[in-house]
Amino acid sequence: MLGDSFVLVIIMVGLVIWGLVALYRYWNREEPMEQLYISEHMVHDEEVETLLEKEGYDVIGGKFYVPLYIQMDNQEEQMSRIWVDLLVTKHNNWYVVRLVRERMQLDWTTNGIRKLWLSYKIAFPDCDGLLIVNQAERSIKLIRMHVGEPTASGE
Repeated sequence: MLGDSFVLVIIMVGLVIWGLVALYRYWNREEPMEQLYISEHMVHDEEVETLLEKEGYDVIGGKFYVPLYIQMDNQEEQMSRIWVDLLVTKHNNWYVVRLVRERMQLDWTTNGIRKLWLSYKIAFPDCDGLLIVNQAERSIKLIRMHVGEPTASGE
């Protein structure tokens, strides 16, 4: 009987310690924005910022890149970059912004969007979307991607 009480006390102490550690981690977790490099040397484009602000977005930083390292087979690893023009927030959500360039070939089909913009979702899984700003058309497109569950091809 004394052994059963001892085991129960050990289990209870373990649960309390586990709960305290979980609570500590929750309170001290990094917010998604704290994980990103926000450049203090952001290039200010008044036209783009005005367009974003009219839509309710607040510009908080930008013009940086995330290195992407790629290795095929046993060849030497090569680096590519994922460029970010701006970071913005709206209603406590944050978004990655890319500006449309004249030389960019944009394919607005779902396959085209996946091929061109999926790397941003992978690089910034906590962002609430990707904003594509077209200065020539004075338009903003919001892209959101959600990954579903794998499904067998026969269904």
